[in-house]
Amino acid sequence: MAKRIGLGLITLIIFLLIAGFIFERISRNDAEKINPDGNFVEIENHRLHYYKTGNGGPTVVFETAFDPAGHLQWYNIQKELPTSYTSVSYDRTGILWSERGKNPKSGEQIAAELHLLLEKANVPKPYILVGHSFGGTLVRFFVNKYPDDVAGIVLVDSQCPDDDKYLSPELFKMANQGLPSGFLKFANTFGLARLMFKGMFPKDKQYEYQNTIMPALLYKSAYAVLEEQVQMSSIKKKASKIKSFGNIPLYVLTAADGKRYDSSIKDLKLKTEMLSAWNKMQKDFLLLSTDSKQITVPNSGHYINQEQPKVIENAINDMVNKISSQK
Repeated sequence: MAKRIGLGLITLIIFLLIAGFIFERISRNDAEKINPDGNFVEIENHRLHYYKTGNGGPTVVFETAFDPAGHLQWYNIQKELPTSYTSVSYDRTGILWSERGKNPKSGEQIAAELHLLLEKANVPKPYILVGHSFGGTLVRFFVNKYPDDVAGIVLVDSQCPDDDKYLSPELFKMANQGLPSGFLKFANTFGLARLMFKGMFPKDKQYEYQNTIMPALLYKSAYAVLEEQVQMSSIKKKASKIKSFGNIPLYVLTAADGKRYDSSIKDLKLKTEMLSAWNKMQKDFLLLSTDSKQITVPNSGHYINQEQPKVIENAINDMVNKISSQK
């Protein structure tokens, strides 16, 4: 009897895997028919996809977090910004509509590719860089390499590249454990990944587009994100050595919801440590520039761009006005 049940379960699992594999192939075929919402530029041996709004200067440039949604994280915010200046979001190599190419996933290379994208897209200088989480770490490489092209920086609950100095070994390990790459590759092959990441955006009508596109193209983005995870430690180590933006204006937007770690950290002591350490990291970002200010965002978790987008929009508009008045 037990042998029969075991055989039945194995048969069922094989059937489900075959069904999932077929479902995934059909879904990928359908995804290939989706028209990109932006434009492309040729970067050496591959194409990068970007989404642009507005036509004047300066240009606000968005750098996304460690995230398979790429430019979609900024899509709604861009639509709310004035068209009197330009905004550009893009997909890093291998994410959504951007081709992977052959270049390494290093901080320097990502900055170089973004700079070339902006040059080829012929958008007005100077640039205001907006980086969320891991994107805040990547912004450092761009500022370091092209300081004359950067007029302002907005860090949105940015990742701290040398967080090991702020966290206990136990918390550092927890905060940097990453995604289970082996399982996600398996899930991506058999149609499970697109179901797992279906709820990355709120279910509100304003995110209907993102909730359609992101899961559909996840089969591409997943591998690129996992590759970035492999390079994360090296990127953070190099970014931590970039300690100054000079006098480039800097706004530090910091999530301030005291309950934001309730679902991810159950141990009260570790949660209290994380809240304190994160606040210290964010405060220390002010030392990156001689012209900096912090903007705390009550009632918001890490994804301020979804929970309190108006705060980001206001900070960007304020930065644009600040830069325009200095001309």
